[in-house]
Amino acid sequence: MSSSDIKALVDVSAKGAEQFVDLYYKLYDDQRHLLGKFYRDNSAIVWNGNAYSGITPFADFYQKLPSTVHDIQAFDCHPLPFTGPADGPFSILVNVTGSVKYGKEIVARLFSQNFVLTPDPAKLGNFYVGSDCFRFV
Repeated sequence: MSSSDIKALVDVSAKGAEQFVDLYYKLYDDQRHLLGKFYRDNSAIVWNGNAYSGITPFADFYQKLPSTVHDIQAFDCHPLPFTGPADGPFSILVNVTGSVKYGKEIVARLFSQNFVLTPDPAKLGNFYVGSDCFRFV
């Protein structure tokens, strides 16, 4: 893979990660019931040490959380081009740090969240959250 190929992967990943982060946390705060569209039944999810397999049990959990306000302080991404054929789709690792307020809490809690955005074989050009790991800091 040439350096221009790697740069193109990084550029595409960065744009996709930025769009994902903006949309994900906006929906989490304002329309949480739509978050399930990001996941699949085979998604691996760990929320502060609690594992969920697939979206249904996780959706049951996050729908019970109080309202939230996320403040994203930083995110970074990294393409994972070696997850399939050399000329095929690639996954994107997205690392997010920020703070979140739950319900009427006065003090925000710091968090770190890592996603692996995986190519969706059913919808070429689309990605889903293949892995999601959230942790309070």
